[in-house]
Amino acid sequence: MKEVKELMGLCKEYKVEKVLEEKISNITYKNIYVKKITKKERCPICNCFTKSVHDKLKPIKIKYLKTFEYQTNIIITKRRFVFHKCNKKFTEKVDINNKNKSISNKLEQKILKDLLNYNLSLKYIAKENNVSDNTVRDILENAMNNYPDYVKNLPRVISLDEFKADTKEGKYAFILNDPIHKKALDILPNRKKEYLIQYFTHTENRHSVEFVISDMYEPYLLVTRIMFPKAKYVVDRFHYITYIMDALDDIRIRLQKEYGPNTKEYRLLKNKKNVSLLRKYSHDINWWIYTKRYKNKHMVDILPGEILEEMFSINEELRRGYELKELFLDIVNHGTYEDIKKQFLCWIDLCKESKIEEFIEASKTIKNWMEYIKNSYIDKRFSNGFTEGLNNKIKVIKRIGFGYKNFKFLRIRLLYILNGKISGKTKKDSFQKNEKSQK
Repeated sequence: MKEVKELMGLCKEYKVEKVLEEKISNITYKNIYVKKITKKERCPICNCFTKSVHDKLKPIKIKYLKTFEYQTNIIITKRRFVFHKCNKKFTEKVDINNKNKSISNKLEQKILKDLLNYNLSLKYIAKENNVSDNTVRDILENAMNNYPDYVKNLPRVISLDEFKADTKEGKYAFILNDPIHKKALDILPNRKKEYLIQYFTHTENRHSVEFVISDMYEPYLLVTRIMFPKAKYVVDRFHYITYIMDALDDIRIRLQKEYGPNTKEYRLLKNKKNVSLLRKYSHDINWWIYTKRYKNKHMVDILPGEILEEMFSINEELRRGYELKELFLDIVNHGTYEDIKKQFLCWIDLCKESKIEEFIEASKTIKNWMEYIKNSYIDKRFSNGFTEGLNNKIKVIKRIGFGYKNFKFLRIRLLYILNGKISGKTKKDSFQKNEKSQK
């Protein structure tokens, strides 16, 4: 029995009396009978010790961690003590579980650790730990109970973005991040301008925010001007580069439609590998490594340059669009804050001279947002890359959970995983504190 006690991590105050097997619905449970062996308890009224045991309560069953892949329960019988001077009867304290809970503290901590893993659904966590889905939900809600409804103090650099939530509150949700220190600050039920203005009225240091990073979504710019008057709005590089990539893609799609689905040109332009090659920056391509392509009813080895030349031979507009895209990426990667505006204006003139409708439209967007695009060159760290990474993780969480209709629960589930906080403390610190209290 000593080995069982050590295996379970029980302190010296407890004694294991026996271990019995129980089979319920083809599942074998190990029932470990435990009792507390301390001879005295402190009275909660007069704070004095007593050894007088009045009686014993009915045994209670507490769910515990798996032991050797068996579901395990602890069966404990609590004693009631009496202190004769104040005539007070009280039940002895045990640190295996919290009051009115049928699961052990260690199992609760195990569930909290499982909840950190965004690849696990609530249903899987509940099944793995032999508890109900509602129990897992309650544990998460209690852990995040003190998380604030508003962020009162913001860092000097913040980023704004949205993601597809599909909750009862609406299609899109809003995410507020600290991109410099890699922290998710808050998640809001919608991205409407009026709602965001109302939310940021609770922020105490709005005038201390220096930079706001986002995409070319005009309501975010208006919110920044109203609520953060001293901040500079920064358009994230990823978003304005995407505009140019999409312009080149629109040329390709237009040509596809012109040639029709039963032509060689259509198949060449439709090929996913060819599309990826078009969108890649030339400096990132190894031009001397052969790649396999299906041609003339069999696989052949061909160089990337040969593939592009074959595509450009279809229409000269595609070649010119590719050259404008490459020039734009050269400016983005090698430009500086001092000369970036001049270089972009020259590029815009080239787009007008090309008379390619897709690039003329894209260049207008770049010109309209030029002032805020230029701000992205103040500091290389000013990027929504961290935010886009979080959005991809959120997609995984939603997919594994088959969606969340309750926005409040989705918010705490995401913040618990993304932000690394439990009631203002780090998750790691909280786990360590609970482990120490059990010893």
